[in-house]
Amino acid sequence: MKKTFTILLAGVLLTLVATPALAAPRARIDLKTKRTAAVVEGDTAWVALTWTAGSVDATDFRVVATSSDRGISISYPETTGDYSSLMADDTLSSGEIDFTSLQVSVPYGSKNVKLTVVATWTTDGERQTRTYKVKVPVARFKGDDIAQSTDDVGSVGVGTASELGEASWLGIEWTGIAPIIENVRMTVKGPADLTITYPDEGSFTSLQYDDTLLDGETDIARIRVDTSSMGPGSYTLDVLLSYTKGTDNLSVIGTVAFEVAG
Repeated sequence: MKKTFTILLAGVLLTLVATPALAAPRARIDLKTKRTAAVVEGDTAWVALTWTAGSVDATDFRVVATSSDRGISISYPETTGDYSSLMADDTLSSGEIDFTSLQVSVPYGSKNVKLTVVATWTTDGERQTRTYKVKVPVARFKGDDIAQSTDDVGSVGVGTASELGEASWLGIEWTGIAPIIENVRMTVKGPADLTITYPDEGSFTSLQYDDTLLDGETDIARIRVDTSSMGPGSYTLDVLLSYTKGTDNLSVIGTVAFEVAG
């Protein structure tokens, strides 16, 4: 009997030694978004990633994304800085659905963008990490890049630029339609007896704010005129606006009317 008890006790001890301590449960985090909403080439837009948690909570939830595709840049909400967290807070509770936001900038000419998304979180004091793959579709931009918003600059008196003062400056407004155009420059030709000059005695004029137009943004380009050799009447200016869109150098032409008052 003693021998049997000794054998049983030894078996119990062996079992206790051989059985590992239970590890902290690993949170199952599922990324529901495999493909985001499309971003138009040349544009910068926010995309959302939807997440859900399994049977345990994930706290201090953070997401960082990268892409090896050319020219892609990724940024995060100002409140989190160099990562993105959840909309509600930084905890993804068991069974909860929440999302994180990424701001993605896509150059002209890009095709579908591949993101590598790394999520980190804490469950029962253990920091956990998992990597996911996400595709961002890129839509082609179609249509005009820019619109001339001014077709008549109004009336100007007869006189030199210094005599006319502020009235010698004529402005033509332009509105961006493409996501972004850069290096905007405008040159203008008029009647032979009209003298046209540009700001800072340059060979062209740019926009008042800067040389870039974003989608929906309107800015003005100004020229200065000397009408001292002209007679009263209605005249037309020929306008050339050049710009770059991505790696392409492009231009548009237009006309604008003005009146020389007697």
